[in-house]
Amino acid sequence: ILGNMKAFIRSAGIISPQQTYDCRGFPEVFRGGISDRLSCIEPDYHSLINPVQLRRMPRILKMGLAAARLALSDQENADPDGIIVGTGLGCLRSLETFLDEIFDTGEQIKSVLPFINSTHNAVAAQIAMLLKNNSYNVTYCHRSFSFESALADALMQLKEKSGMNILVGGIDELTDDFITLHRPERFRKEQLNTLELVSAPDRGTIPGEGAAFFLISDNSGNGACAGIRGVHTFLTDPRSAQELIFAETDKFLESSGMDRKDIDLVILGMNGDTESDAIYKELARDYFDSSTGIGCYKHLCGEYYTSTAFALWAAKNILETRAVPGMMVRKETGRKSIDKILIYNHFLNTEHSFIIAGKD
Repeated sequence: ILGNMKAFIRSAGIISPQQTYDCRGFPEVFRGGISDRLSCIEPDYHSLINPVQLRRMPRILKMGLAAARLALSDQENADPDGIIVGTGLGCLRSLETFLDEIFDTGEQIKSVLPFINSTHNAVAAQIAMLLKNNSYNVTYCHRSFSFESALADALMQLKEKSGMNILVGGIDELTDDFITLHRPERFRKEQLNTLELVSAPDRGTIPGEGAAFFLISDNSGNGACAGIRGVHTFLTDPRSAQELIFAETDKFLESSGMDRKDIDLVILGMNGDTESDAIYKELARDYFDSSTGIGCYKHLCGEYYTSTAFALWAAKNILETRAVPGMMVRKETGRKSIDKILIYNHFLNTEHSFIIAGKD
């Protein structure tokens, strides 16, 4: 448990299935439509990445580098003291391309680029090379804990040495093979209006993707008002009763110097799967104060390993604007202001994570 922390989000950059790369705050209109997946709306990368480098980059590197550039665009001295990335799938598409070529050509390699770009740490390494940055550089691949692991590392770095600026991100890219492999178990839903995902009354969800980066520091710098107050991950048996989840929530909030009444808004990782969403509904109904607002986000970005990076970006915007977009609201908050937000996500009721975002 990393509770009672104090780190400020100085800036953020995100590429997601919503029109988020060219706006400050939330987009005016959230994108929906009939589909069985949520793919990113991508910018013109030529304005963010050298065109010569761009020619040979796989899509995930373009997304990661562009999101990192957006996160650093408001900072005058954009040279972070660390680059930490979380990814559940890594550069899976490059790996698939490499393996397909090995199979199709009888183990003859025509190009080494797919192999070079297939390593999980390729995004963090490319960001470092782009910035000519020789500082701390780590990639975490811990399935649904990947972004939380990166965030926890960043918080520990800041606690160990003050005055640092850490670039931390979460990134995952959809591939057709990944969807095909997991469709029978997780991605059962047929095409539907993606904005109605959470209310679709059956099993399964729809996959998504995204790249979100945050420049965090232990000082507010140019007036950053949104920050991170704690991170916690834990494992349970998939048949665990709600009391165990409630107890872990209590433990985390207590370590952060809070209790359940202090939380103004909870952002839940509801994904439209009736079995998976049951624990979220129990938590919302039985645990939090009646005036605590309830929100959700996966109908905007889809289900993927590092989707909590999208949730943290949303929390940052809510804290700064003091308003929750109607598209995210499950239950209106009864509080006068939103100062503390708890993000809760789980994967198959086995991997659970909490992030507290707060406003000073």
